[in-house]
Amino acid sequence: MSSTSSGRRAPSSSAAVASSPGQKRARDEASSGSPSDPDAAKNPRRAFASSPFADFGTYMAAKNSKLAAQFDADANTSGTDAGGLFDGVSIFVDGFTVPSSQELKEIMLNNGGRFVNYFSRHTVTHIVCSNLPDSKMKNLRAFSRGLPVVKPAWVVDSLAENRLLNCAPYQINQNSSSSRKQMKLSSFFSEKQNEICHKGEQNNQNKDIEFQPSSAQEGSQYQSGDCESEASMDTLELSKDSLSSDEQKASAFEERESGDFTVDEGEYDYETACSESRNDTDGNLGVPQSPNAKSRCSNLFSTRSTGSHLSLSLEKSAAKPSGRPHSTLTDPNFVENYFKYSRLHFIGTWRNRYRKRFSNLLEAKGIKLSADHSGKKKTIIHIDMDCFFVSVVIRNMPELHDKPVAVCHSDNPKGTAEISSANYPARNYGIKAGMFVRDAKARCPHLMIVPYNFDAYEEVADQFYGTLHKHCSKVQALSCDEAFLDMTECLHDNPEEVTQRIRSEIFHATKCTASAGIAENMLLARLATRSAKPNGQCFIPSEKADDYLSSLSIKALPGIGHTVSSKLKSKEIEYCSQLRNVSKDALHKDFGKKTGDLLWNYCRGIDHSIVGSVQETKSVGAEINWGVRFNDNKDAEHFLNNLCKEVSLRLQGCGVQGRTITLKVKTRREGAGEPIKYMGCGDCETTSRSMTIAGATDSFVTLQRIAKQTRI
Repeated sequence: MSSTSSGRRAPSSSAAVASSPGQKRARDEASSGSPSDPDAAKNPRRAFASSPFADFGTYMAAKNSKLAAQFDADANTSGTDAGGLFDGVSIFVDGFTVPSSQELKEIMLNNGGRFVNYFSRHTVTHIVCSNLPDSKMKNLRAFSRGLPVVKPAWVVDSLAENRLLNCAPYQINQNSSSSRKQMKLSSFFSEKQNEICHKGEQNNQNKDIEFQPSSAQEGSQYQSGDCESEASMDTLELSKDSLSSDEQKASAFEERESGDFTVDEGEYDYETACSESRNDTDGNLGVPQSPNAKSRCSNLFSTRSTGSHLSLSLEKSAAKPSGRPHSTLTDPNFVENYFKYSRLHFIGTWRNRYRKRFSNLLEAKGIKLSADHSGKKKTIIHIDMDCFFVSVVIRNMPELHDKPVAVCHSDNPKGTAEISSANYPARNYGIKAGMFVRDAKARCPHLMIVPYNFDAYEEVADQFYGTLHKHCSKVQALSCDEAFLDMTECLHDNPEEVTQRIRSEIFHATKCTASAGIAENMLLARLATRSAKPNGQCFIPSEKADDYLSSLSIKALPGIGHTVSSKLKSKEIEYCSQLRNVSKDALHKDFGKKTGDLLWNYCRGIDHSIVGSVQETKSVGAEINWGVRFNDNKDAEHFLNNLCKEVSLRLQGCGVQGRTITLKVKTRREGAGEPIKYMGCGDCETTSRSMTIAGATDSFVTLQRIAKQTRI
């Protein structure tokens, strides 16, 4: 970083720069080792220690104090009013500018502002420069320390209009450097997008279509808000009766990649990978391991070459991100790449594949997934693979099975990449999904970070469900690694023996363990799985259900969130045994009929849900709320077009069409600070508009036209 000092002569009242011949001689003696100290010439440190400054920091503090005093003296001499145009503005000029730094200093001097010669985050409010080198452009946020970096025209134009202008149009961003226009290597190998054509058939006339660009007016990172968590959303509502898992993964009734991060297995992927590129460090991962283990793990974060095709895909090789940050300004295929590296997007697309594959299989066999009215006592099995996203990656690395391991796109120990999933040894250190890598590493310095492997996830998920469907015809998929089985009609043996057999076959097929719960309904089976984890199984007979639930915390009940549990706790109700003493009418009064009925039934182990197939898709959408930055309307239009293409492809992939089209836009909240997460959307206000058209569509052209017509 260059700095510009003032060439203006100090007034006579500031006589600190003047000196008498005697003073000059004393200074020369002190700096060169005076005759009075013959050892100083041999030891320069002793000579420096005898100087007026104990260290460089003290010297710079004194120098800055002197320069500030000179500036104040010049301001007093010029007769500047305290409440001038630039009152409260303190600029630091970096490099060559037009007008020059001296002219900018004069403007500040005569209009109530301040001019700082040496950058300090505590005193500077604006950094002024015309151009920045590529190294600073790559790390603009680190260079600016969160301050706006503006062109000199902001100062000149503000002076011309005699008012302090909004600095947003004058800011320098990552796209303003010529080097920013270089194409990425991966772009030379990317396949061209296929032309999206309008389908003739119009199925499912009442589908909802949602495409949701975020931060549409967020011009730069300095205007971002203060939001800790950003991710992506696939709105794919599927089932109303499914139960959420203990790891709060995407359920069967709603597939959502959102910024709330309530998912224990996590959705913190592509954006976190890109955000760490500016501070990524090399070196080993900090865990004692055998040479074999070290070589395996080092290969996880390496570039892969297969045949004549070069792949930089994080899905297979999890190569460390490139040296420049990714956003809508730097990546023309940002939307496509964003979802390519999304864990929950993988779950959503896998669900569509599952629906096509296994639903057709069941129809071919003539199996009906309806409720059983024979009066036969039900046997429900809930089965969930243990730490799926970690276990699949390390399944061929036995040396890591007892080591703390987590899945994330970046291993930067100082970064804000977010843990997606952690195995049980890592959880023993308090590491959980949604935690920043820097915080996880602070708790467990030898934590091993491994990347996603989406091809392996797809393979294992198919093997998992292939095993389940071999044993049972009534399977309800909750996620790629979790399902309910209704064994009532097909169970002829001891349910515990059958469950053990299924778990054993899953392990032999996938090399990953699974836990299971057995009970007479879906609620108790789900709770039993929690008791069985990890790598176990638990059977709750109906006659023991009351005893099991009596000591169970209300927080452990599925569907009971923080608000409900806190309200019950305020009434000194924390366990199911205490909740049973509350009447249903009282619960209806406090929580409403739906939640009141759920509480009353669940604390008694009552659940009338039935195991069913994957429900029909009710809405299809896509949302991005990370990395969205626009310089002008052309950037926003390009982003919106790509988002429409993404939604169109998803509609066609699901084989559905929709009539109601919703556009959602996030705009920076007034007064919002810098986001905690790099390139995040920050603290925003959300606005949405919907339009219903006459005929259902999955056409990109139609979606694009309606999106542009919608006024937010």
